[in-house]
Amino acid sequence: MAVLLYVVGAWLHIPYGGGHVYSDIVTVFQTRECAGTCTLPVPYVQGFVEYPVLTAFFMYAMGALGGHLPGDLLSNYYALTCIALLVPTLLLVRELYLLARMRGVSTGRVLWFYVATPTFLIMILLNWYVIGTFFAVAGIRQFLLGRRKAAGALMGLSAASNLVTAAPAVGLLLSERRFKDALRLSGAAGAVYGAINIPVFLLNPSNWVAFWTYQSNWYVEGSWMEIFLNIFSPLRHMVSISVFVILFSLVLLVRFRLKERDPVRLGFLTLFAFVSSTYVYTPQMNVMLLPFYVILLIPSSYFEFLAFDLLNAGVIVVGFSQVLLPLGITYHVVQFGLDSPVQWMAIIRSLWLGKLFVYDGLGKPYVIAEEPRASIRTQHPALLSRLEPMRQVD
Repeated sequence: MAVLLYVVGAWLHIPYGGGHVYSDIVTVFQTRECAGTCTLPVPYVQGFVEYPVLTAFFMYAMGALGGHLPGDLLSNYYALTCIALLVPTLLLVRELYLLARMRGVSTGRVLWFYVATPTFLIMILLNWYVIGTFFAVAGIRQFLLGRRKAAGALMGLSAASNLVTAAPAVGLLLSERRFKDALRLSGAAGAVYGAINIPVFLLNPSNWVAFWTYQSNWYVEGSWMEIFLNIFSPLRHMVSISVFVILFSLVLLVRFRLKERDPVRLGFLTLFAFVSSTYVYTPQMNVMLLPFYVILLIPSSYFEFLAFDLLNAGVIVVGFSQVLLPLGITYHVVQFGLDSPVQWMAIIRSLWLGKLFVYDGLGKPYVIAEEPRASIRTQHPALLSRLEPMRQVD
């Protein structure tokens, strides 16, 4: 099913064809790596790219390989990208399946809450988030197995791919009981992230710093802040930081006052605290949120989840695509401002995410099912010792 829907998604995003659904994979390549004469500058070293190092070099590699094949470069680049991204996509599905079994969650949720979803169909090939998400989810599973160095290394790869996808690592750190274990996790993550970024920084410091400056200067996009802030308001940073401090304080309250030690739930809360407070909440970020809907039974209603995910995908389909063009019909929708239906769709789903964080996340403690404990005890003894504190959850 994943392969079938992935192929449909690949058709939807075909450059200037297929289903005429917008894709950053195409647009960013044309504006960053293939601008003008299409000389394919080496990212960070020879030219600026708005994405972290691993994603930037992935994009460059697909373009360089595509240039050695006969035919149009853009078409070759897109086809190679689709083939390459199928690997982390399927590995992510596998990781979710294994995590579901470890946690005593129905494996059918992997299909209904990740694979057969608007996000999987529209967002996987809209951007490169699936790379960092795979590393993060794989890191969580390794952490549950007691392999902290492996988990840290995978989180470092996640940060070097998409940065925000590694946010659950903070939740893993919060769940640690011993400083030595926390040091192993954070040390491995920092070492891997540094090994990838330091050489690039030394080769061209200005381009590496420009990445951070570019991200900081981005406008308010897809956030509830658009209701009362101009998209370029200088207050966006202060508001975002203030809200994050408040939401993360609630996470700390859950951890230390309510004695929550479940690393998956703490990882989820940390990630959602960031996404709910940031002034940039793009639709493709749902790729990294959906794994937690699978594992933590959030939300409890499938129909609520589907409505939320359809609204999120609608931001791209309605506002930035021409899905009726194959029928010879074009349409124009105002994309920005409070008079834009697209922006209100984005704002509503941003507020909805806050509900999922506060009511479903903070308000409903997760208790692992009793039935799979026997299999966990025999197959994953290290995991069982980490899950025992959850018996105390009321």
